[in-house]
Amino acid sequence: MKMTDSAQRFGFLVADVQRLYGRRFEQFAQRTLPMTRAQCRLLVYLADNRGVSQTVLADILEVPPQSLARSLERMEEAGWVRRRPDARDPRLNRLYVTRAAVEQLTVARALSDVVRNEALSGLTAFETVQLMQLLQKVRRNLSSVVPKPLDTVVPAALRGLDAQDNPHDAAGDARADHSDGDIDDDNPAADSPRA
Repeated sequence: MKMTDSAQRFGFLVADVQRLYGRRFEQFAQRTLPMTRAQCRLLVYLADNRGVSQTVLADILEVPPQSLARSLERMEEAGWVRRRPDARDPRLNRLYVTRAAVEQLTVARALSDVVRNEALSGLTAFETVQLMQLLQKVRRNLSSVVPKPLDTVVPAALRGLDAQDNPHDAAGDARADHSDGDIDDDNPAADSPRA
């Protein structure tokens, strides 16, 4: 095959891998999870960007704000998301995942691990590490030239992460070690972000 064939073009190859990975995840998720892959993705971003505003989340996910609003309403009704007024600007709502969502994300992570293992089958441990390092390098290259939303990075105090952490670096994994201040539930003590 020539490198100019569409199957060998970088963008097509990455898109095909993403599509197939997503379809395989969806096959498992339909039997195991009460949520869609898109909802899982949204919850992962919320878990990694605790206290993010709806506007910023729409920018991060690159979805229309109206579509995100509808998804968030359904997820709030399901008990997976809570909105809380911003301490400094009550017109602004901050978004948090609930304990129920974290439990579902634990299942989603296990499913994702199964799909990842299938996808990487036949690669040596060295090849797997090398592939991940190369993809991270490509992501850094593109991140340095693709404009970001103005307020993509939530203040570290709101997220409970170090200021140098990039919210996009851990987007594929939901954090399992949340403290009470990071997860919103019916406990009023958990309603405010950790300082």
